[in-house]
Order: sequence, then C-alpha cells, then structure tokens
Amino acid sequence: MLIDEDIGKLAAQIRAKYNLSLTDSLQIAVAIQSKCEAFLTNDLQLKRVNELSILVISELTL
Repeated sequence: MLIDEDIGKLAAQIRAKYNLSLTDSLQIAVAIQSKCEAFLTNDLQLKRVNELSILVISELTL
C-alpha cells in the first residue's frame, strides 16, 4: 500500500493523539485504512489506540 495524503494525515492525527513515534503512527494508519481487523505487536504502548483492535503477543493464549 502506498502512503498517500490520507494515510499521512491519519498518521499525524494518531501520532498527536497518542504521542506515538512516526513509524508506529504510520503502521497503525495503514492498518486502519486497509480495514484490518487487528494489529499484532509486542509494544504494550500501542494498546492505548482505540481506533483499531490491538493484540499484544505476550497476552495471547494458544
């Protein structure tokens, strides 16, 4: 997926709202724009994001 103006704006909003890094904000914005059901991560800080279901690997049970 290309990072277009819409994704850039969404990433900027997410970055400002949650004080995330640019790379984290871009990844979350792409996931939202792609209509992903969830975002899998090791980063507990990302659980603050409300716009997307965030799954933390260490919290998953098999």
